[in-house]
Amino acid sequence: MNATYLFKEETTNGQKRLRIGTRAEYEEAIQANKSLGVDERRYFIREKSLDRDHPDVLIIEVDRAEYEKWHRENNARCRNVRAAKQYKMLSLEAMTKELSNEGEIDQTLILDEGQFEEILTNVCLDDFRKELKMWRSWAPDLLDVYLKGQEDRGADILSEKYGVSKQTTRKYVRQFEQRLKNFLEGVSF
Repeated sequence: MNATYLFKEETTNGQKRLRIGTRAEYEEAIQANKSLGVDERRYFIREKSLDRDHPDVLIIEVDRAEYEKWHRENNARCRNVRAAKQYKMLSLEAMTKELSNEGEIDQTLILDEGQFEEILTNVCLDDFRKELKMWRSWAPDLLDVYLKGQEDRGADILSEKYGVSKQTTRKYVRQFEQRLKNFLEGVSF
């Protein structure tokens, strides 16, 4: 993999252009950045070529605003790549061919509206339960109380289970209800 270093320089007529530099020059700029403030630093972005046969890397000096934009996009791209590794991609076309050979396709792929709503609700509830568990240890228990229709007894049930005062559990209930409202604002069916 070849690396090409492009540095900004100002021409005699005041315009800025890129010139090719060396790795030593790049390393020197990076070392100098360590002792400089944020506004005085030199910023570089790293771009890979799309050619798979001859992968090259371009390291380009840019201004701070362009670097920050690139940095945000690059972080998002890296997060998406990491997240994608967690999932296995399946071909719907291959699955339908396989199922049609077995005669089960009609039963597998056709859901009525009620089944779809139930699945969607369960997925949403699972997500909310996970978020609650990370937020507070008592929150999933309060969700169960609400799902059973006993929201008026929520503070009493938490007080008994966790051994805290009813005043504290009423505060828990208010926090939980606010969390529930915030979660439901982001959900659309």
